[in-house]
Amino acid sequence: MNTRILMAALAALCMVSTAGAAELVNIGGGSYHFERDLGHNEFNYGIGYEKDWREDVSWTVGVYKNSIRRASFYALANGYALDLGAGFRAGLTGGLMTGYHQSPVIGTLMPTLEWRGEHLALQSYVVPTIKPYIDGAVVLQLKYVFSK
Repeated sequence: MNTRILMAALAALCMVSTAGAAELVNIGGGSYHFERDLGHNEFNYGIGYEKDWREDVSWTVGVYKNSIRRASFYALANGYALDLGAGFRAGLTGGLMTGYHQSPVIGTLMPTLEWRGEHLALQSYVVPTIKPYIDGAVVLQLKYVFSK
C-alpha cells in the first residue's frame, strides 16, 4: 500500500470527533541514543496533532526530523493502562513511522510515560534498538494542550 495513502487514512482517523476529547499539538523534542558513537541528531523538532479517543487512549500523527536527519512521518496510538496519579500515566505506544534505515515504513511498539498538566504535557518513549532498521533511544516530547 502506498505510504502516503496509509498515513492520510490514519490522520483522518485521528480527527474523528469524540465528545470532550483533549486535543494537543506535539512540538517535537529530544532523544538520547544508547549507541553514543553513531553521531545521531538528538534535537528532533517537528509538529504533530494528537487527540484523545478515550480517557486512556489517544491517536497522534505528525512529522519530525529524525535521528538520522531525515523527515519521519508517524501515525501512532497511545494506550495508558496505568494511572500513576498527579497527571502521570504509563502504557504502550505503537504504530507506523517512515524515514529510517532499510525500510520505507516500520512498525513500532514502545513503553511510554506521560505527564499531562492543564496546558502542557511531556511524553517519554523508550525506542527499542531493532537492527538494521532503528537505533534505540530514550525520547522526550513536548506537547501543548489546546482543547479539552
